[in-house]
Amino acid sequence: MTVMRLPLGASTRSSLRAGWGLWALAVLTTAGAAIALPAFRTPTSMTSLMASLAPLLLVATGQAVVVLLGGIDLSVGAVLGLATVLVATTESVPVAVALALLAGLAAGAANGLGVLAGVNPLIMTFAAGGIVQGIALLRLSAPGGAVPGAVIDAVTWQAGTVPVAFMAAVGVLALVWFATTQARWGRLLQAAGFASDNARRLGLPVGRVTLLAYSAAGLLAAFAGLAVIARTYSGDALSGTPFVLDSVTAVLVAGIALTGGRGSVLAVLPAAVLLGVVDQVIRLTGTNTNYQFVLKGLILIAAMWLYQAARRRERP
Repeated sequence: MTVMRLPLGASTRSSLRAGWGLWALAVLTTAGAAIALPAFRTPTSMTSLMASLAPLLLVATGQAVVVLLGGIDLSVGAVLGLATVLVATTESVPVAVALALLAGLAAGAANGLGVLAGVNPLIMTFAAGGIVQGIALLRLSAPGGAVPGAVIDAVTWQAGTVPVAFMAAVGVLALVWFATTQARWGRLLQAAGFASDNARRLGLPVGRVTLLAYSAAGLLAAFAGLAVIARTYSGDALSGTPFVLDSVTAVLVAGIALTGGRGSVLAVLPAAVLLGVVDQVIRLTGTNTNYQFVLKGLILIAAMWLYQAARRRERP
């Protein structure tokens, strides 16, 4: 019987090999938490962990696409918050979901157009985030609203102990990974991120790739807002604020170069698991939540060391 294999590119294979240490670290950290904390390994805790990972995976996946391009998106948190507000303040379920997703897509497209116009991605997305958050606060100044019951039922549905939101987030991550490694758009994305000037001189559609990358990040941030509603049952313009730092941290821990053109979106999964386990352990032990920043910093350093060690071994 012939086994069909995907023709992974050399850069993709290199990124996957370099990421083995991160996968090992994620497994060891999760196993260590389960052994040390009986409360961690309960079904309720596992369900809670997966539910908290869903929005992070979605936001970090979109962030990874933008970083592969050599950019960054600081507006994802504001877009997530706006999505929750729109859903919580719109009575019609189809209209609520459509408005949230269209708002995310529009915000992402605006970021892409701004970057193409010559605005630095850091400044463009920071400013866009402020505008989006302001709009969300004008619509709902304090956490609340009334999320339609049909939306809550859909986003909180579980297959056994596994939330559907988590399954969807993993599926989206896998789809984006495939698109960035096997599709022509993904090859153009990495080429533009690695050397945008050369890509333009070669006549590659860098503008279209940039617009699609930022639009995808905005759309995924809006989807993440729906996943957040599964935990909060309300709208909150500020609910996405922590996801800005966490998404960037997840991307860096995943080994995706901030300079663009190098890394694997698939590595976002173990990176997000590491961050999620840290948060879960802190909650279960009643530890001061400020320690999460210290622990995440240590995880980032350890992950970067593992990636550098792996890449040194690959050099001839």
